[in-house]
Amino acid sequence: MNRRRVMEKKWWHKTVGYQIYPKSFQDTNGDGIGDLKGVIRHLDKIEKLGANVIWLCPVFASPMVDNGYDISDYMDIDPSFGTMEDMKELIAEAKKRGIRILMDLVVNHSSDRHAWFQAALKDPFGKYGKYYVFREGKDGKEPNNWRSIFGGSAWEKVPGYDKLYYLHIFTKEQPDLNWENPKLREEIYEMILKWMDLGLGGFRLDAISHLKKNYQYTNLPPDGPDEYNMAFEYFNNVDGLADILCEMKERTFAPTDALTIGEYDHMGPEDVEDVIGENGSFSSVFDFCHTLDNVRNPKWGNTVALFDDYRDQLFAAQKIVDGRGMLCNFLENHDKPRSIDRFLMPEDQNLYSEKMLPVTNFFLPGIVFLYQGQEIGMTNCHRNDISEYDDISTKDQYQVAIDAGCTKEEALACCYENSRDNARTPMQWSADENGGFSAHAPWLAVNPNYKEINVSEQEGRADSVLSYYKELIKLRKSPEYEETFVYGNVEPVYEDTDTVFGFMRMGKENRQKILVAANYGKEAVSLPLPGTAKKLLLSNAGRRKLADADHITLESLETAVVLLKA
Repeated sequence: MNRRRVMEKKWWHKTVGYQIYPKSFQDTNGDGIGDLKGVIRHLDKIEKLGANVIWLCPVFASPMVDNGYDISDYMDIDPSFGTMEDMKELIAEAKKRGIRILMDLVVNHSSDRHAWFQAALKDPFGKYGKYYVFREGKDGKEPNNWRSIFGGSAWEKVPGYDKLYYLHIFTKEQPDLNWENPKLREEIYEMILKWMDLGLGGFRLDAISHLKKNYQYTNLPPDGPDEYNMAFEYFNNVDGLADILCEMKERTFAPTDALTIGEYDHMGPEDVEDVIGENGSFSSVFDFCHTLDNVRNPKWGNTVALFDDYRDQLFAAQKIVDGRGMLCNFLENHDKPRSIDRFLMPEDQNLYSEKMLPVTNFFLPGIVFLYQGQEIGMTNCHRNDISEYDDISTKDQYQVAIDAGCTKEEALACCYENSRDNARTPMQWSADENGGFSAHAPWLAVNPNYKEINVSEQEGRADSVLSYYKELIKLRKSPEYEETFVYGNVEPVYEDTDTVFGFMRMGKENRQKILVAANYGKEAVSLPLPGTAKKLLLSNAGRRKLADADHITLESLETAVVLLKA
């Protein structure tokens, strides 16, 4: 793997990112909702952790139908998070600490409250009507039978018109923008450049693979009882998307040296050069290969079976990229249950396994992102009633389970395993009331385990998960080894050894060889080293050195990073 990498070095190649869900990070004004001043308050902690990039989930003005992913004004901050002055202060204070801010940008669609769409409703055939996708229905129905990603028709009837509909591949409050319109594109580009002029580091681009649609508008065979079809191939990675993305990059991102991370589904080997290659549209993309993995799914059913599949998926993703670009390596985000509960059965959850998890992808080629609370081992949150959830998709899933004959307890168990709210519980700063998040009742109840799992408690313990994450980041950013971790080749090892996740990182210029190995099995394993050990760089078991220069024995859930002699 990674034999052909020829890459111009960029500042963002050394990214260790930290994703923040502002609503749940820190409340400073007592309204139970996190805000930008709360992010500013904890910049020193993020700096000490070792992150040099912060990705903020949406803070633009929004009606919050979809938690801010429905933007009503691209050049204003939602009052629940603060003001534009707060945003400017955050950018400036982060810069003082060597941290760049990424904003979460949504340009596949806007909110239906956006001034453009309000004007379009008044005149669907005028200037702003052309900023969106309006079509006439057929035979008294929608223009076609596309299903929205959130369920139901992807078309909504325009008030005051008998046959006219607008397209929304997400909620009806999120009308799709018409990227075929050059005037719309110019508006978007101007907005992006204004933000970069304010000192922004770049953007995470939401739903970016949907900008181009196949406008044949033919009905497709229904794939469900609702008579609709999830016509993904008609609005995801459609031919011509690369041209749009390339134009956006050339007009906005390239001239400003922005870090851009695309939410881009199903990148194949043939797409790499266009997407994240040396001249690709984005700096990186999130690799979603493992995001459906859940140890409680009968497909896996236990920690060992899941990790076998997880290991193979990550190696396959690296093979697809083949050194031509950098993936974004992550375990958690705002849309997924916590990684401890996703990857580990309850009986396997302990300090060793919680420290093993990040090592499995932290040292692979690519940039790294952590999600708030991951660094202290935050977990999923049990709820006693569906009314305690906020996430609309969780409530829908609960009702589907009830309608299918599940008991309340069974439906809630499903929510516990899958709800996005698991990642959105307030950050656990201390054992104080509400986990130190707010003096007011939080918008979403804090996980009751905050008294045991919190930042304050772990900052004072050398063996804590937080201390271990600091060690991880310090090692990855170490001047002595950073060149190998960032630009070195990768080769899987021990692929035929059950329960072992292992790979080599090999420096090109410095000829370094570093082994990363984890044993996710129940029993100890003894492995021949692919070289002679020189130094143990990291251990989740408190080891200081290896007993043997030619072999390594890993106990259950143990991981090690070993420098080998060149």
